[in-house]
Amino acid sequence: MKSHCCEIDETKDCTSACKECGSAGKPVMEITLGSMVKEPVLEAIKNPDGFHFCETPSCEVVYFNNEQQVYLHKQDVKARVGIKETESPVPVCYCFGWTQERIFEEIKQHGKSTAVQEIGAKIKAGECECEIKNPSGRCCLGNVNKVVKKGKELYRVP
Repeated sequence: MKSHCCEIDETKDCTSACKECGSAGKPVMEITLGSMVKEPVLEAIKNPDGFHFCETPSCEVVYFNNEQQVYLHKQDVKARVGIKETESPVPVCYCFGWTQERIFEEIKQHGKSTAVQEIGAKIKAGECECEIKNPSGRCCLGNVNKVVKKGKELYRVP
């Protein structure tokens, strides 16, 4: 089954603010909630429509639905949420196993990272499953690019 997660039209996103931190959240698909939320919590959700992902690193909320007044926290999610993690390993690409540490080590050793190219090639081959493996339900390439940039700054690589 070909994934369409890396083809999401960002212009069609509607946003809703997280009640805990006030930041705008991005809509998540039902399939993402179904694969990411722990079973007892998932069973308690009456309607999976209208949930959003909170991208604020310091906020404990991962998914929220203001209309239903449901707020799911890190402990309610099966995977570590990379954007909200401060301890290693920090996941960056859930489909192909890239972590912040792996990217940094590659930059430290070789002066560059192959993460973006490798992930991009696998996306083109239809091998990504971001909507079920990434807590955001979205393609990771934007975050991977940020981590590569951060690693280059850390190791002073042009």
